[in-house]
Amino acid sequence: MGDDTDLDLSFAIDAETVSLSPIGEYQILDLEGPVVIVGDASYRVVPVGEESDASEDVRELSVDEIRAALSELADNDDFQSIVDNCPTNTPLVYDDIDYLTRHLPTNSLQKCQKLSESTPFEKELLLQVAYVERQNSLVGHSDNVLEYYLEQRAEIAEKVRSTDEIDSDIERSFFSYLLLASALIEELTTETVLNELFREEARLDSITEHVRSMGHAKRLEKLCDIQILTGGDHGSLVEVKERRNNLVHDAQKRAGLDELESRREVAQILEQTDRCASVLLTISGKNIESAIAKRGCDPYIEHAQSEAVTDTITTWEQENPERLSRLHDCERATLEEIRWDTEESDPRNNITEGFTFDGFDDEELYEILMEFVGDASQAFRDRIDADANESNLDRFDFAVMVLLCAGHSYEEIARWLDTDEKYVQRKENVIAWRASQFEKGLVEEIPRPEGPTWPSDTASDDQDGC
Repeated sequence: MGDDTDLDLSFAIDAETVSLSPIGEYQILDLEGPVVIVGDASYRVVPVGEESDASEDVRELSVDEIRAALSELADNDDFQSIVDNCPTNTPLVYDDIDYLTRHLPTNSLQKCQKLSESTPFEKELLLQVAYVERQNSLVGHSDNVLEYYLEQRAEIAEKVRSTDEIDSDIERSFFSYLLLASALIEELTTETVLNELFREEARLDSITEHVRSMGHAKRLEKLCDIQILTGGDHGSLVEVKERRNNLVHDAQKRAGLDELESRREVAQILEQTDRCASVLLTISGKNIESAIAKRGCDPYIEHAQSEAVTDTITTWEQENPERLSRLHDCERATLEEIRWDTEESDPRNNITEGFTFDGFDDEELYEILMEFVGDASQAFRDRIDADANESNLDRFDFAVMVLLCAGHSYEEIARWLDTDEKYVQRKENVIAWRASQFEKGLVEEIPRPEGPTWPSDTASDDQDGC
């Protein structure tokens, strides 16, 4: 037991930087009558049968009645069908309504029209609310599970570090952790399969039903078949699934620790399971900021850092005006031009532009500068997250695009994004024609394949198979 005294667990998921997708919201307020606010759009609710531009009195319906009407929609099969057919993001280059109406199938738009005739809501509002519900039902679910997973992971890690033996407390925490890990992996697997099969060109109810009717093992096979998941990672994920099944179905071995002799073995299982969850987070596009931040192409890094610095200055003008003033007054600093080496783990000690350090010995001002750059670094990741959400590409494809534009090889990108190099190669073709002006403006030039590139002769199909 002596080698377990200072047990150090190394997890693949960084709880401090993992990106949780923002959950969509809509609000119902009483602003001289019931108003429903969805994002930046506001809709004044008009009683059924009246023209919106002809009605000046909207007080015939109360806020409570509007809330009740929206709640009833949640149980409406037609509305749920519209929700299921909505995408999970609308690119910044499109107006939300234009994007939704162009990419929803005709029967969904017809259902929306019929619902608008039987409810207090115009069809544009119904589409916006359905879009928000889509975000909440799909993206939000895995994010909620991820939060619980990280909490449980921290709890059992602390118990393993502080306890000398495997006791009932560790057993219970281990069981809870593995169930949450399995649930998280299943949610992320479902999302990833849907993202791959449920493109705008085939946004049909049957696709959703087909994916949801698959067993978890079949979904994993599907990801392996299309090569987004490597054979090795597939095998590790299957092990997690089998370990979870053994825990659930064998009451006598419920704790799953009967054959483990030390805390170090428990720690190894925690690390292996966390690695599997991390793979699914990356290929589902939820954990891509770090790879882009460290290895993205120069035009994009310049854009993201510039926006981050501007956002940080704006924030400090409100929250830290005195300290910001000191930085502005410093002749050595040009705040708007501050940049840092993104490949280093701590940007505060790697400022490359915007400040001259030679002969500088003002420790107090130095600490203010370091705090500013620390905030800018966080804003930098937030900018990457926002750009990925606003892209016409999905988040994973966005990461592939930025890394391809940096000139990295298929093999390198596949390693950083936990996928197969042949999948990256195929994505290059997709990105070349799916990228909009928004993406082109961020990276300046999208690589376009000039001819077929075959997989390496040294790569064996047997190695990558399921």
